[in-house]
Amino acid sequence: MSRNLTLSLGDQLARDIAQAVADSFGMTFGIKVVPGRYSVAEGPVRLGGDVSGLVGLTQDRLEGTLTVCFSLDTMQKIVPRLIGGDIKVTPDIAADSVGEITNMVFGQIKTRLNERGHNIRLSLPSVVRGPSHFINHLHEGRYMLMPFDVDGSAFQVHLAVHRDGGENGGA
Repeated sequence: MSRNLTLSLGDQLARDIAQAVADSFGMTFGIKVVPGRYSVAEGPVRLGGDVSGLVGLTQDRLEGTLTVCFSLDTMQKIVPRLIGGDIKVTPDIAADSVGEITNMVFGQIKTRLNERGHNIRLSLPSVVRGPSHFINHLHEGRYMLMPFDVDGSAFQVHLAVHRDGGENGGA
């Protein structure tokens, strides 16, 4: 029986995200990523990158989105290690790779949260691409933003909670 716990945007979730990202990159591709300091805030947020993966998440108490944003420079460091060889990273190849990375990372996050009784469900991932695109998450809920470093290039993971019926007002 599922407990549908309220999702708290704090240290435990940050550890879950950091470990899911590290495991996805490390165990699967042998790539070391280093998490940065997370932040939590409210309201709309504008994320930027050249290619981003988005996944919707739901639970009885919340709706939200998980987004991972990469620059093309970061993808040029990651993709050759994903598929091997000396490859020119085109926007198409970067988008395909981000789709796979998004699936793996967010599948691990879902597993970690559900092991603690959250009963999170994820939608199929979508990929948005375009030089210096922006994703606007227009919501009145809270969000967590966590940067990561891979070989001196950054990417970010963003979790936005759009609705939460918990007692702590969406945190």
